[in-house]
Amino acid sequence: MWKQIAALAVALTVPATAAGPDSTANARVTPASPVDALKHQFIENHGVKMSKVLTVTRRDGEKLNIWIKGVAEFGRGGITATDMTFRSDFNLFGGPVRQIVFEGRKYVREGALPQGKSWFLSKDKKVHPVLDADWIKLADPVMLKAVLATTETKRPAGVYDGTRTTLYQGTMTLGELYRASPEPPVLFEEKPTGQEARIEISWRLWLGEDQLVRRARGSWSEPYRDARRWYVADARLTDWDVPTDIPPPSADDVATSYHETDVRETPLPLNLNPATD
Repeated sequence: MWKQIAALAVALTVPATAAGPDSTANARVTPASPVDALKHQFIENHGVKMSKVLTVTRRDGEKLNIWIKGVAEFGRGGITATDMTFRSDFNLFGGPVRQIVFEGRKYVREGALPQGKSWFLSKDKKVHPVLDADWIKLADPVMLKAVLATTETKRPAGVYDGTRTTLYQGTMTLGELYRASPEPPVLFEEKPTGQEARIEISWRLWLGEDQLVRRARGSWSEPYRDARRWYVADARLTDWDVPTDIPPPSADDVATSYHETDVRETPLPLNLNPATD
């Protein structure tokens, strides 16, 4: 599972319009639940923006921050594409890395590319565009419902993205999160078992007056005494229902295979392998 964190270093209500004071038919309608509000966003060529920071803290206090920023595009069934840029304060990627993801296709723009090409394309049936906050898929109604079902406290909170929010918070194990969705978020490389399945994630979700998520924060730690690390993933969602158009890169600018001499290894500043830390 934790290999997936390292892999991340290499590798996201239709708003109702208030009617006039004498009309009730077109008045703003609040969705029945956060799940309904999310489903109402699944409109072609509309989406939401996300910015996220994943902070990994080693037992010696050293920290690694990875920032992700971009946009997700929706269709009738959910997410159809994402366009995200990754960077790190340790120059972990050798510079910013941009990824455009469609169903079965991932375009990557970074330093290790054949001459004359700006993008590398990989095709894999397991590739899916997701609005990923590491511990939760924010555009997955099933996972959102499962997480909210573990709510322990709920209270009014601050303003995010121009709307006053309600803070929901609780705890959930990795095993429970994995079972909540057939395709879990980036935190999982494989089904967690044993100690890993029992790891608890302390989570917080800030929902706007329209019941859409504006912020999602999760924190957890590794169970290994000899390589304990602490993780905090903090994502902000803004501009729900923003018009979107994520096109694939031009075919002339895309490579589909690397030549051995073109590949540049980027050393990791932190050893993320619990067996050797």
